[in-house]
Amino acid sequence: MEIEEISKIEILENGEMFVVLASGGKPMYQYVYREAAEVYWDNEIMGFKAPTPRKWSHSVWFRHIVSVVASGLGVDLKLSSATSWVNVPEKTKAEICAVSNT
Repeated sequence: MEIEEISKIEILENGEMFVVLASGGKPMYQYVYREAAEVYWDNEIMGFKAPTPRKWSHSVWFRHIVSVVASGLGVDLKLSSATSWVNVPEKTKAEICAVSNT
């Protein structure tokens, strides 16, 4: 499985969450939509995005993105000590870090 480092996790004012890749990604990542799991690739930010949460928290959406990308694209998304966190509450950051290999 290919490994991609996450450079940034950002929660926008509208609640959407972006998981931006350090590498800038690959064109094939756009096909993640085929998994029909509400995870999409955004070419402008070079990252995966999730919709505004309805029932799931942002930390659950993060786990969902990681799972869908792994199963659908064969790519393992990894946090690093260099990952930046933009507009992510400390509680959400702690929940994401607790289930990720940093």
